[in-house]
Amino acid sequence: MQLMHDALLKVWRGEALYLRWFLFPLLYPLSLMNRVCLAAREYMYEKGLLKVQEVSIPVICVGNITLGGTGKTPIVEKLSVWCKENGFHPGIVTRGYRRKKKGVYTVNVKTDSADDVGDEAFMLAEKTKLPVLVGVNRVHAIEMGIRDSGIDIALLDDGFQRRDIKKDIEVLVINGSETHASSALFPLGSLREPSIRMSKSDMILINKGSIDSNTKKLIEGIPAFRMWYKPVHLYNAKHNLIGPYQYLKGKRILAFSGLGDNESFFNLLWRMDVHIVRKVSYPDHYTYTQKDIEELSSYDDVEIMVTTEKDMVKIASLKCPWNLFSLSIVAQIEREEELFELISQRLKREICQKES
Repeated sequence: MQLMHDALLKVWRGEALYLRWFLFPLLYPLSLMNRVCLAAREYMYEKGLLKVQEVSIPVICVGNITLGGTGKTPIVEKLSVWCKENGFHPGIVTRGYRRKKKGVYTVNVKTDSADDVGDEAFMLAEKTKLPVLVGVNRVHAIEMGIRDSGIDIALLDDGFQRRDIKKDIEVLVINGSETHASSALFPLGSLREPSIRMSKSDMILINKGSIDSNTKKLIEGIPAFRMWYKPVHLYNAKHNLIGPYQYLKGKRILAFSGLGDNESFFNLLWRMDVHIVRKVSYPDHYTYTQKDIEELSSYDDVEIMVTTEKDMVKIASLKCPWNLFSLSIVAQIEREEELFELISQRLKREICQKES
């Protein structure tokens, strides 16, 4: 499975043209079938054969149009904190990818685990201290948040592809480094839906590089902002301590992660002038075992091991070595005040409409 995933990544990024032509007869029909299904779904929503449900509070959606990591979760965190600081009572709504616990519920960091509710859901609940509502049915999850937690605004994590719920603001996060690669639908390309959908978003955040000319044409007229990540601190799970990230400098580092885009984490460490002697990549949402930690700890040429917060929430319950740290980051947005002013104006308009 991992070999197939790696092969597809190379095809999508244009790194292995020979592999693309070899897999083309298999992938193209599947990609075409995907396009037909998406078009049929869109037609049924346009004709009212499928219903779009509306909730009584504003819904801000943060999503992407490609498979893999584009950096949505730090943006959800940042927007939720902004909402709280501006007098709202926000709730974060997510499906809880690869969770074991079923149904619709609010994450409880004291009784739930990352395996129970999903790593991103648990991390967001732990970091923001806000209601994180998990459920496949987003409308039911929002209604639970209104009833049980008194939320007055919902932040929909990874909801750009949802058509069954009315979204008042759609924030699209684009991986700039991938807009130069294949623009085909999955599985021939990395697109989750046709690229024309980008033009339907309200605001765009561009992460990891610059966008190509075709993408620029599609999003012309839509407010667009560059984003990046800033390191905040280190966390040591064994001793439950927080320390400065500068501690990594001058050390021989083993960096590992299980993200949709592991290279983005490694590149952040490189930009911090960290000396990485070993890199270990795991699949996205990887479930770590004690054996994994023991294997990572076995290298004699490594002084410090560092991973992401998303990975650490799944590792913290294991027996952690003293030299294992996670790096806390925060999203930085170009012209941030302008972005939040646009969101504020839009929210005021939507709230007035819902109250009238």
